[in-house]
Amino acid sequence: MSPDVVSIIRDIAIIVMALMVTVLALALTVVTLKIYPKIRRAVTNFEASSCLMLDTAARISGLVSAGSEVGAFVWDLVTRLRSRNDDKSDDAGTASS
Repeated sequence: MSPDVVSIIRDIAIIVMALMVTVLALALTVVTLKIYPKIRRAVTNFEASSCLMLDTAARISGLVSAGSEVGAFVWDLVTRLRSRNDDKSDDAGTASS
């Protein structure tokens, strides 16, 4: 093939590809604009559900933390009562001998 024919074919291919890209970009723009309200609604719903899940997780975490503090308090009381009973039994054992 002569160089002139190759350059003409190349130019035509470039023009066709540019047109295809333009049509594709236009089609994507139209589709995006048509589904934009649905996307916006979905994002708003996602934000609302995320806030709800975050609030729920924070409440559960607070309950677990409070339960842990109550457990530590009860454990401390039990430890004090046991040590008091052990001290009384040691005092009673030394006093009777």
